[in-house]
Parts: sequence; structure tokens; C-alpha cells
Amino acid sequence: MSDLVLESVKEIDETSWLVGNRLILHKKPFPPESGHERLWDDARHSSYYSLSSPTSQPPQTYDLPPDSHMHLERNAGKTSAIWSLGDVFLKVKIITSHAENATKEHDTLRWLARQNLSFAIPKVLYQAEWSGRSYLFLSRVPGQTLESSWRELGDEEKQSYVDRIIDVCKELSVWTSQAITGVDGAHFPERWLDPCRDQYDFRPEALQRNCSELGMGCSTFMLYHSDLAPSNIMVQPGHKGAIGIIDWEIVGYVPVEWVRTKFGVSWGLDFEWPDVDSDDPVLAEWRNRVAHQLGEEGFPEVMGTWKRWFRERLATRGTR
Repeated sequence: MSDLVLESVKEIDETSWLVGNRLILHKKPFPPESGHERLWDDARHSSYYSLSSPTSQPPQTYDLPPDSHMHLERNAGKTSAIWSLGDVFLKVKIITSHAENATKEHDTLRWLARQNLSFAIPKVLYQAEWSGRSYLFLSRVPGQTLESSWRELGDEEKQSYVDRIIDVCKELSVWTSQAITGVDGAHFPERWLDPCRDQYDFRPEALQRNCSELGMGCSTFMLYHSDLAPSNIMVQPGHKGAIGIIDWEIVGYVPVEWVRTKFGVSWGLDFEWPDVDSDDPVLAEWRNRVAHQLGEEGFPEVMGTWKRWFRERLATRGTR
């Protein structure tokens, strides 16, 4: 199999695709036959999705044509890619050394599915790992991203989404831990808590040492989705309060100070509008508004300390 993640999906014909040389994804107008694992039913389009294994040698395949039902949504270089097909997404990622010991997104989502949440999350349909890659089929969360909607919203509606995310942070905070980990006790891969390193150290004791150095309280840790960027928030304009949250890879128990600090320091939570200059402060409007509102709600922060710490680490890295 090619080292390129984009080579993970090939078309067999208009209604079937080879995934990772090991699975065949089928789209049919009738329920799957025996020997196929039922993946998803699309009642709106009378389609059924299922998975099977090649019976012998992998079938002949082709590159995805521009009009393929399997559509490339996102390409993150050589490390990951996301395809959409109707109401289903396929996420393929290279399993890096630090990710091997980290909580997996599908484990977080399955844990969350057992909770009574006030917002929508993707449903895990199928997950597997082989040949150094992870393959995750997820359901689509209804709506459109906040990033694509933001510039069409009035100020009152913008603030309503800020308030809604504050509510989500509070909702998640009821789950606590005595260590900085994922929901299953595995590593929490938050690079912003261990920046400027060639090899990240996500061991709970290492992250706690960093947090203590930054002046954060480390007696009890609260659950937090540490990537609440506007591209990961699904909204339905006209449906007040209805939101969904996607991309649950960087989720874990953190000091309360990190919730507001992350919004205050992380340009990774900015808007990514290609028609706006990268230095334009409007790109940081979302995270600045959330950080401000978190302050109004009493969330503490260590933004200044973190920025000095980051600069010191960056300078030290530059002298190695």
C-alpha cells in the first residue's frame, strides 16, 4: 500500500470502493446481502452502505473521478484525510508514535454516546487499524460549520453561539479526574501543553508538571474538548440552541485554567477564511469572544504566563 494517505481509497465502480486494500465499501439500493457488515442506511436516497472483505485478490481499482460519490473533504498533507459519502464520513490517519498511547477518537465518542448530552456528536459506525493507519467511519452531524455561517450572522446570534459553547464547557466539566488523561486513562495529546518539541511528552505526569509550572491548579481536572474551533461546531441557523460538535481527537481532563487559556492563546481556534489576510484580527474574533465570556463566567486563566513560557521554549528550541 502506498505511503500516501490519499491512496487509502480507490474506486472499483460507481457504487463500490476499496478502502486500505482490505475493505470494500458498497452503496446499494437494497439492504446488504449475507457476509456484508451493515454500516449505514440513507432513507432519504434509498441507499444502504455496507462493508465486506475481498474474496481473494483485491479488485481492479481506479483513482476517484471528480464526480465520485466518495468525495474528498479534507486533506491534511501526508498525515490524514477525510472523505464524505452521503451522511457518512471516513477519516483515515497515520498512527504516529505519540498517538499510539493516546485516547482514540472512537473511544471518546463511544464513551460520550453513553452520556445524556445536550448537543449532537458523530456516531461511530466502524473502526479499525492496520498497516500503521486508522480507519474510522462516522455519521454526519446535521447543519453547517459555524466557520461557514459566522459572517452571515447578526451580533445577537453570534453571541448566542458563544454562550452555547460556554454551556458545553460547563456541561463537560461535571466529569472529573485526578490525572491529565483522555476519558479512558490513556494519554491526552494536547500539543499546546507541550509546545516547541520535536518529540511530544503526553504522559500525565509530564503534562501536570507543565501545568504546575504555568501556575494552574492540579488537584482535580475537568473534561474539555480542547479543539472547539468554529470549523468543529455545527449549527443550524433558525434552530436556536441546536448545535453539534465534531472532531473529538483532542479531548481530556485538564486544569480549569486551561479552558479559557486555550481560547486566549491558540491561533488554531481561529477562522480559516482564504479570502482574509492571515494577519487580520477578525480571524480571532470567535476565540476572543469565547475567552472574554469565559472570564465573565468566572473561568480563571494563565494566558500571559503561557505566552512567556512559549517564547522561552521557542527560543531554547532555536539554539539546539
